Amino acid sequence: MGKSLTEPVEILLASGSCVLGPTVESLEEELAGRCGTRRAVGVSSGTDALFATLSALGIGSGDEVVTSPFSFVATAQAIARTGASPVFADIDEATMNLDPVAAEAACGPRTGAILPVHLFGLVAEMEVFEEIARARELALVEDAAQAFAASRLGRMAGSWGTAGCHSFYPTKVLGAAGDAGAVTTSDPDLAERVSRLRVHGEGPDGLHREMGGNFRMDAVQAAILAAKLPLLGGFLSARRGHATAYLEALAGTDSVLPSEDSRGQRVWSQFCIRHPRRDDLRAHLASRGIGTGVYYRLPLHLEPCFSYLRHRVGDFPNAERAAREILALPIFPELRTDERDRVIEAVLEFEGGAS
Repeated sequence: MGKSLTEPVEILLASGSCVLGPTVESLEEELAGRCGTRRAVGVSSGTDALFATLSALGIGSGDEVVTSPFSFVATAQAIARTGASPVFADIDEATMNLDPVAAEAACGPRTGAILPVHLFGLVAEMEVFEEIARARELALVEDAAQAFAASRLGRMAGSWGTAGCHSFYPTKVLGAAGDAGAVTTSDPDLAERVSRLRVHGEGPDGLHREMGGNFRMDAVQAAILAAKLPLLGGFLSARRGHATAYLEALAGTDSVLPSEDSRGQRVWSQFCIRHPRRDDLRAHLASRGIGTGVYYRLPLHLEPCFSYLRHRVGDFPNAERAAREILALPIFPELRTDERDRVIEAVLEFEGGAS
């Protein structure tokens, strides 16, 4: 795979066209086709995809955006960066995605958008969110940073809402060699505005009629992503195989296991279990030389940067409990079968009372 990635980068560097340009345009067409949308706009990161999309929708000071308290901090920070207020609603305990009932209850007269997160590669209940957004005339923005190529009811992540925001950070299911992201949408006017905002608000005439920023996609990252797209099916198949093995081997233990999506296709960007003795289990795995992750140590409403919202412990109990119990086991395409089996053995050893 090395030469297949380095050769297009070498050609690109020789061309001297390293920011936006035809390489990015070609990738945008492929991304739109994969997601089932009319347009895709390449941007600098998944975080900037969220910010640029909300800005392009006119979300700003005085507005509220309803979202999940159990996500990477960028989800809510993107809202705050526009001047709007993040309004949290609790998660569904089983899926750990934003609960549509709680989200609708959190909507008010200042709500401008709902922003569900497709956590850990599982698409949220978008058919329900779609109905809520339509009835209330709200924008619906998908945080699909962890769910590129995931689907629900035959529709791809990033095609349900007004826009979908994707991340191609190196650890994602489709990863670049650095930061990169994209906005997918079937609204041509929104796509054009995001395209302007990513270049400081510059229009086709060269004039800057609105405040934008530097959210451009690096063409080197686009070349790498284009080279990896044909390999994506194999990456996803490997992840799915590891997830299936974990699910089968760990059934019946104290671990609360993630679920397959009976209404779509999960992409297993992470494999996160929940365990009442999470920290003890993590220490046990570390003693066996096995690395794990915690996504996320704090729900967003308890993060210091959002203290101005004046939330307290107990406001969103499902998210808080998930943060206490969550543990990500190793899952990536290059993970060997013997390495995965060693993880399983170590978890079962812990469950059997070993230390």
